[in-house]
Amino acid sequence: MKIIHAFGSRACAIKMAPIVKEGMKRGHENVIVWSGQHYDDNLYHDLFADLEIPLPNYDIKARGSALEMGAAIMTGMEKILAKEKPDIVLTHGDTYTALFFSLASAVSLVPVGHVEAGLRTYSWEPFPEQICTKTADACSSIFFAATEKNKKDLLAEHVPEERLFVVGNSVVDAALDFAAMARRKSTILDRFGGKLRSKPLVFWSVHRKENMLSEERMRGIFDSLLEMKNATVFCSVLPSTQKVAEKYGYIEKIRKAPHIIWEPCLPKYSDAMRIIIESDLVLTDSGGLQEETSSLHVPCLTLRYVTDRPESVASGGNKVVGCRKEDILAEVNKILGSPAESKRMKAAKNPYGDGKTSARIIDIIEKFKGRMPRWESKVVEQ
Repeated sequence: MKIIHAFGSRACAIKMAPIVKEGMKRGHENVIVWSGQHYDDNLYHDLFADLEIPLPNYDIKARGSALEMGAAIMTGMEKILAKEKPDIVLTHGDTYTALFFSLASAVSLVPVGHVEAGLRTYSWEPFPEQICTKTADACSSIFFAATEKNKKDLLAEHVPEERLFVVGNSVVDAALDFAAMARRKSTILDRFGGKLRSKPLVFWSVHRKENMLSEERMRGIFDSLLEMKNATVFCSVLPSTQKVAEKYGYIEKIRKAPHIIWEPCLPKYSDAMRIIIESDLVLTDSGGLQEETSSLHVPCLTLRYVTDRPESVASGGNKVVGCRKEDILAEVNKILGSPAESKRMKAAKNPYGDGKTSARIIDIIEKFKGRMPRWESKVVEQ
């Protein structure tokens, strides 16, 4: 079969890479389409080499506002679909890229398989992720849910059960493989000498739009970061985070703080994995990191007020703590200051699967060969 893998962010590349590799291993024709949502070299070229997947066959190079980017993705994808005539388009997650690729494919009558379908909070936040994932699901023909909760929420929205599959999350496939690789090959720790080992290590990554849009929230997050002097805090910084730190007047304070390492997002996923597995705690608003820490048994604090990964909270490995400085610091000190609490969180069961998600997804696609499109085959009872 011909499978288009359509994505455009660093996180989605990481999660889709194992699926691309599985498709290649089985001899399918795999076409990678990159939206251009992430285009910094740290988030693109070097990442693909590290993930050991081919560079995209197509790069739409979408730029501008969300809607300008969407127009470029949809018109670009329409032309690609007309040329390639794929059996299925696989999109991933809850990004603008997933929204617009899914919409373009569905309107072009090309079946969509949504990887990580069914993320629901039934609230406005995470914004705009809840809009994006719901739209992608509305456009899909096959649904690859990571958890039973995701399945339950999709069934509540009347998704056809015969097209809905709980497969786990492909980030587990990637995290387990690359954590093992990182232990063998990554030299990133040498770059910082003994600084990463001198005190408890915290990995920090904040970039969600609902936080970036709020000065109050970001001040709470940045103020807590500056106060964490009992730890070394490695900050993995996306361009949007850098801009917000400059906008609110924190960048010089952060650069002068001896306990903070402020680094552009590491190009190699294996290097990021090396630091995460060495960390005593992760602070983030990232959905992917909540899944990765669950897979690697690293305690996590989520700097948001709601999460679409509640399974990680229910299992005990993650806590949602909000964005107030006092609340963040209280939980950080509780975990770093209590070996028993840290041990308890590390022992939490991973709710996102066993690392075989990619194989399950390709198995399902193969079984649907010849009947990918989703049309009614009988009169629906009203």
